[in-house]
Amino acid sequence: MIEGSGINTNSSGRFYIRTFGCQMNKNDSLLMQQLLADAGFEPTADPDSADIHIVNTCTVRQHAANRALSYIAGLKRWHDRGGRVLCVTGCLAQAEADEISRRMAHVDLILGTDAYQNIGDHIKEIIAKKVRLVDTRVSNETYCGIYHPAAGVADFVAIMRGCSNYCSYCIVPNVRGPARSRPYEDIRGEITYLIERGVKDITLLGQNVNEYRHNDLDFAGLLERVAKIPGTCRIRFLTSHPKDFSIKTVQVIEDYCNICEWCHLPLQSGSNRILSLMNRRYTKEQYLDLVRNIRDRIPQATVTTDVIAGFPTETDEEFLETIALLEQLRFDDAYMYRYSPRPGTKASELTPLAEEMIKERLSALIAVQTGIVKEKTHEMLGKEYEVLFESAAKQNGSRGKTRGNKDVVVRGHIEPGTIKNVVIKEIKGHTPIAEPVD
Repeated sequence: MIEGSGINTNSSGRFYIRTFGCQMNKNDSLLMQQLLADAGFEPTADPDSADIHIVNTCTVRQHAANRALSYIAGLKRWHDRGGRVLCVTGCLAQAEADEISRRMAHVDLILGTDAYQNIGDHIKEIIAKKVRLVDTRVSNETYCGIYHPAAGVADFVAIMRGCSNYCSYCIVPNVRGPARSRPYEDIRGEITYLIERGVKDITLLGQNVNEYRHNDLDFAGLLERVAKIPGTCRIRFLTSHPKDFSIKTVQVIEDYCNICEWCHLPLQSGSNRILSLMNRRYTKEQYLDLVRNIRDRIPQATVTTDVIAGFPTETDEEFLETIALLEQLRFDDAYMYRYSPRPGTKASELTPLAEEMIKERLSALIAVQTGIVKEKTHEMLGKEYEVLFESAAKQNGSRGKTRGNKDVVVRGHIEPGTIKNVVIKEIKGHTPIAEPVD
C-alpha cells in the first residue's frame, strides 16, 4: 500500500477500459468489465466522463510497452482534475509494477494478471482511504465462473491461462505464469451462456491451446466436447504451438462441421538453428509435415502464421531460408514482427543484429507475404463461400468472415448473425467483395 492518493469519495463509479495488445488482453478487459459491474460500477464509452480509467497493458514487444506507457503518462491531466482513479493492469503492470509506481505518481492501482478478482474491492478501498495500491500476486487463477458479457456475433472463451513453453524471446511465462487449464464444465458453462446471448462464432483462446490438459482431457478431446454443445454454430481456436498440434486434433476438425477449417500456426523462422535458439522444439521439416498433413486431409483449410524478423545471430542465409519457406507454404496470411528483446528472456542475452538490418529483413518479409496474400485473395474470385456476417461495413455494406477467417464484404445490409453463401465478384485492395447466392 502506498499512501497519498487524492481520490474523491463521492466518485460515481463510471469506468472506462482501454486495451492494448493481444486477444487474451481483450478477453481480460471483458472479464474486468464483468467483475466491475458485479461490484456496482458502471461502464461508459466516454473516457473523459469516466471516474475510473483502466489501462490494460501489453509488454510482448517494446513498441507495445512504449505505447501503453505513453498513453498512461498522457492521463495525468485527466487524473489531476480530482476525484478520479487510474488503474494499470495486464502484462506490463505485472512486469514493471515498481517502475510504474515510482515514475507515475498519478497511477492509483497497479494490478497484475492474476489479481483481477480484486479489482472492485481495491478501487473501493482507494476511494474510501485515499491510498495507492499494488497487487501483483502470482497464483493459479483461471477465473472460473466469471462469464464476460457477449461482445458481438463472434466472441472468445479462454480455456487456459499462462504458458509453459519458455520460447527464448517470449516474456509471457514471466508475466502470466505457467500453463493452467480451466475445467471443461466451466468452459461449457461460458459457451452456453454466450450462445444464449446470440454468439455464433466462438474462438477457444489460450497462449498455446494445444497445451490444454485438465485431468485426462487433452485439447483434441476438449475440442470434440465443445463441438457437441447444443447450439454451437462455429468454433475456432487460437493460438496453436506446432510442436503440440496432434493428428488427433486434425481428425476432430475433419469430423465436425461446426469446427472451422482455420489453423494459426506460428512458424517464427525457417532456419533450424534459429528455431533451436528460440527453443521452439520443432524443426522446419516437422513444421512442413504438419502443414502438409492439414492440407492433405482438409483441402479447404486456411493456414496463417507468425514470423519474427531479425532474431539475434540470424545470418543472411538463415533469413533466406525463412523467405523460401514463406514462398513454399504460401500462407493465407501472416503476422510479421521485428525481434524485440524482452528483459529476463534467454534471447535478450544474445548479441542483437544491427537495427537497419532488422528493418530491412522485416520489410522483405512483408513484401513477400503481401504478394502471396494478394495472389491468394484473387484466387477467391468466382468461388462460393459460407459467410457469417458480423457488422456493418462502409458505404452501406456488410462485413463477415468465411470459415477460413477471411473478411468478406457485400453491398447492402445483412443482419449481424446471418449466415449466407456468397460468390466473390471482385477484389478491392485485399478485401473480397461478394454477392449473396439466392
